[in-house]
Amino acid sequence: MWWKKLRQRRTSIDRLDYEGIARLMANGFTLQDTLHLLESPANQMVFQEIETRLQNGEELTSFFPDYCPKAYRMYLEGFLKCLSFSEALSLCLEVVNGEQQQRQEYRKGLFYPCMMFLCTLAGVILFNEFCFPPLLSMMKGFHVESTHYDLLRVGFRLLSGSVILVLLLASAVLLFFRQKSHRIQGYLLCAKYAPNSIYIQYESTDFIRFFLQCVRMHVPTRESLRILASIEQKPVICFLARTIETALVNGDSFEEALDVPWLDPSLLRFLKIALYSSEMESILERYLEMARQRSIRQCKRITKSVQILSYACIGVILILVYEVLMLPLQILTQL
Repeated sequence: MWWKKLRQRRTSIDRLDYEGIARLMANGFTLQDTLHLLESPANQMVFQEIETRLQNGEELTSFFPDYCPKAYRMYLEGFLKCLSFSEALSLCLEVVNGEQQQRQEYRKGLFYPCMMFLCTLAGVILFNEFCFPPLLSMMKGFHVESTHYDLLRVGFRLLSGSVILVLLLASAVLLFFRQKSHRIQGYLLCAKYAPNSIYIQYESTDFIRFFLQCVRMHVPTRESLRILASIEQKPVICFLARTIETALVNGDSFEEALDVPWLDPSLLRFLKIALYSSEMESILERYLEMARQRSIRQCKRITKSVQILSYACIGVILILVYEVLMLPLQILTQL
């Protein structure tokens, strides 16, 4: 059977297995006990291979990340350098779950306006290139002056062409700064010219979510920064953590070290309040909730703007079609 062959070729644990291992070990179970409790026909071969390598004397931290899903592996390798195995598993689990939830909220909020904008743009181009010319020919057939309609068609073409050019340039810039080697440069430019943008809020929220998980695990501040600085897959978080840690090493207080111009301004206020409070975890959680609500409001504003623009374009097109279709009646009334 094909599913049996697929099961035999399986070389890594899935998300549910990883979550089960992390939860059980956080509650005091050993890895061997955890593997026996979670063993099933689907993961039996992988678990047995892990146990065999342990019995052969291999260091668990040197090979276990290779068996984890990619979403966890990219963080676990860095966390294991600074934390115990159980702590690294738990921290990685909470971070990935929070990251996935954040991405889902942004995708949910921005997918609809982006698709609506693209569909409206495609509709305007199709109407201008395929529907408008026959309507203009009909007007000329009735000997109706169509100069301003010709100008309107040219305007539609210039406007849609300009929008497409801007989208292409924006896509090229995003692809350029999406590369790890350029992502920090893009973040710094965005922080300088658009400090309250969605991107700055996204990265700041990402940074504080990682830091909050360390606070929840009672990891010291300097150690937390070292953990964040080890996440090479997150260049911006790594850069921010190293910048703050360098300031601390140079003798600055934590409040002075936080005074960097690249974080979300509202996050800086929350962090400075948290320094003098015994409820740092609660304050950082409030910031995350505030940032979440703010991102929802920003997405709603974008959606509303796109809706107004889309409805305006559709209205203009409908008026044009109506005027052309009513031309025969207007001519008949003049006879």
